[in-house]
Amino acid sequence: MKTKLLISSPTPSEDKGRMTKVVLSKDELSHRWREVKSRFNDMSEAQRVDEFRKFWEMDYEATELDKKTGLIYSSSPLMRVFTICHEQLAQGYLQFKGESLSTQEEIADAVQTVKSSIESMVRCVNGVVKEDDGPELGYDDSEVPTSCFYGFQEGFGSDDYLVGMFFSEVGRIKAIKKVVNEWGQYGVRTEPVGKERDVHARRTSLWNLDFDGKNYRKQFAKLSHEERLKEIKDLSAKGIQFRYTDRKKNRVYNTYSIPFGIGQYSRQFSYDFTLGYSEENLPGASERRDKIDRVEKSLFGIIAKHNGLVTMIERDLILASKACMSLQDSEDFDGEGNIYVQFPSEIARRHASEEVFETLSTYGVQFSLEKGEELSIGEQSAIAQKERDSERALLDSSWKTLKYRKERHREEVIELEKDEVELLQREREFKEIEQNLPECVKRPNHIRINSSDVESISEE
Repeated sequence: MKTKLLISSPTPSEDKGRMTKVVLSKDELSHRWREVKSRFNDMSEAQRVDEFRKFWEMDYEATELDKKTGLIYSSSPLMRVFTICHEQLAQGYLQFKGESLSTQEEIADAVQTVKSSIESMVRCVNGVVKEDDGPELGYDDSEVPTSCFYGFQEGFGSDDYLVGMFFSEVGRIKAIKKVVNEWGQYGVRTEPVGKERDVHARRTSLWNLDFDGKNYRKQFAKLSHEERLKEIKDLSAKGIQFRYTDRKKNRVYNTYSIPFGIGQYSRQFSYDFTLGYSEENLPGASERRDKIDRVEKSLFGIIAKHNGLVTMIERDLILASKACMSLQDSEDFDGEGNIYVQFPSEIARRHASEEVFETLSTYGVQFSLEKGEELSIGEQSAIAQKERDSERALLDSSWKTLKYRKERHREEVIELEKDEVELLQREREFKEIEQNLPECVKRPNHIRINSSDVESISEE
């Protein structure tokens, strides 16, 4: 997304008591940025965020990477959506507060309470809550329709939302943790905005920008084989491009690309917008949108339950001819979705995957196993049952086809028998004619009159 379009005006409460905004020239801003950059490593978290927020307010692009943590600070706000599911909110209020949200007014009040709490947590890390009058979320700011959508889309998987804008990944991580700890059990979740991989691309670019390949190569040559492999793994995780050839031992060390969203303990959940329906029973676009909404709410709920963090969302309408400005505007809802998730541990990923398989596989939600990863007993049993069901369906279909063919065969036999009876009757008739033919020759049924007889008759 374009930085300027993401900028949100300060709220009245923020403006109150603030000193008159200082307007600096481009040269002054550049000089100030060089100053901040030189002091960056010695600054506290609060000081760093304060400086980058000021650059944001002055519409100046500035980004820095903390080499120790690998986290980004930027005047282009790092955004995150906090979503609220009304049904789960009501369940949480009843379970943990003993309060029943039975009317729309009660739900609206509870939603406002949650939003106010989230907003407070965002501001605790010197973040900003995005105003509602900004650009639409979930796709690149453009007036051109598209068939590919990334990140949060209003109306899919949530009922209400609030967008937090942060000036450091540290602050964003803290805010997410606070919100989830406080409201996660009430159905509050978090989703990325747009192409979250853009933040990853910025990080990779900064790592490569400051990487001194020449000096690093000298140090790399002194390492053992095991140490080199470890370094290659670390460089690859950072997205740094590096290649080293050890001619003495005839070995080549080369970094490799790790696609964003596919890291350790990660998982990609995919589903087709047909949601497992056959082509004959496929619901219309509107009904399918509602069903996808419910499936995604369940999927995001399972992910949140097992402390997973959604790192990327992709929704593709497959054909460019189905392009639109918003998924809600799509008239022909054919396509697929992909949800990328980072889990805190292998156990969390395993348990979440099992629950997704048990509850959502019937809707076509699926995932690929990592190399060496084994299915649980429940999954193995379910897959075996699914294969048996498929074989049974194929067998039933074969029986049905055979029955149909036998029925057709019976009808054909009846028709053949009728034709046979008719032919036999004609055969009998023909034989009777043949039998009577000699007798007819012996006793003609008329008298021949000679021409001479005719003349004698006429003379008389």
